[in-house]
Amino acid sequence: MKKQIILLIGLTFMVYSTIYSQKYLVPLQKQDTLEVSDIKTTHLIFDQKIKYLDVGSPYFVADTTQQMVKLKHIGQELVDVRSQVSNLTVITEDGGYYSIVLGFNRFLNNLTYRVKRTAEFADAVKTKAQKEKEESAIFESICKQLDRHSNNKIRIKNGRSGDIRIRVTGIFYIKEKIGLRLELQNESTIDFDIDHILFRTKLRKRLSKDYLYQERVIQPINICTEDFEIIGNGRKNITLLFDKFMLNEKEKLSVDIFETNGGRSATLYIPRDQLLKPKVI
Repeated sequence: MKKQIILLIGLTFMVYSTIYSQKYLVPLQKQDTLEVSDIKTTHLIFDQKIKYLDVGSPYFVADTTQQMVKLKHIGQELVDVRSQVSNLTVITEDGGYYSIVLGFNRFLNNLTYRVKRTAEFADAVKTKAQKEKEESAIFESICKQLDRHSNNKIRIKNGRSGDIRIRVTGIFYIKEKIGLRLELQNESTIDFDIDHILFRTKLRKRLSKDYLYQERVIQPINICTEDFEIIGNGRKNITLLFDKFMLNEKEKLSVDIFETNGGRSATLYIPRDQLLKPKVI
């Protein structure tokens, strides 16, 4: 009797564990069933090139050519129920995910199918171009939101260098991103073409000689401004977007601007306390 009670408790625990674990799995509501023959070849045509293919049973075989899958049954052990059903999983280069139930039927009428795009996607295999396109759309949306907001009350500027005057006119925090708006003024009559803008962490003040410090370069993830030419005696606003970052108490952010094919440059330092008080959007 004691063994029966222990067995019953064990089975109950297994059933409960199985049911409980299923709450994290979301099954696809509908999976198409495709019948495959052993004397005829079935073809599936996809809109995109095929990146990944898997067949769940050795009784069904598949081959791919670019955007097409060829399917056939091996024609063996047909009386065995296990040879009658399987599944096919396909992932295309754009990340489209397709799960199809396979069945056996020797005599088929329909042998070629065009597979419609599904709502499910496998992010890990999306093409680089598609990911960049999606990121570009997100950045464009953020840049438009930043354009609608006026400068916050920040007036950080560099010293007069005779080349470029830099002023920080806005620091923003939006969607786990930091936006930085710079106003650049060309104090020369010669146009200034920006080659690149370098953002680095630096120490606020010199410490002891034996203190080791490693600068970090903070790379912008997007630049909202397309034109990098500042005409003679002209002004230009440039908005840059960064992944969320912060300096430690001993650091300041250095902003260095360099000219294309020229020797002119300018530097500005942004204190840590200013970065801690962005305009939240």
